[in-house]
Amino acid sequence: MTAFRLVAAMALCLAPVAALAAGADLTAPGGRWVRLFTPNIENTLGRSIRVDAASIMAGGLGRTFREADVLVNATGKYPRGTTQYSLRSVDCLGGRVRMEQWQLVGPRGVTLGSSTTPGLPQRVAWDKEDGMVVRYVCKGIVPR
Repeated sequence: MTAFRLVAAMALCLAPVAALAAGADLTAPGGRWVRLFTPNIENTLGRSIRVDAASIMAGGLGRTFREADVLVNATGKYPRGTTQYSLRSVDCLGGRVRMEQWQLVGPRGVTLGSSTTPGLPQRVAWDKEDGMVVRYVCKGIVPR
């Protein structure tokens, strides 16, 4: 493979990642979504949690990734199927996680809220469901 073709191939592979890091629409299709929990655990949690494995890259506190949390049942004012898309970052060694931006979308595709302002870093509670999500990103271990 020539150097030109190698650079072109790398640019094509990195284009979606660069767009995501620049604050693109978090609901954009594509990626490689991984369902982290079995349906019975999702019912207990009240939400289905998926991570876009294709979006995991260096950035933010250490690694950034795209996550989608879908409500399994209606909760408060949000109907079943409401999805929170988020771009999060994690410091795997330091045990900190931060929400970089988020977008809340109703089941019919209407945006219910969003923010592009990064939150404050929080300590990871490794023994909770969010800690299991972060562990997947840090180590590639699916918590089932």
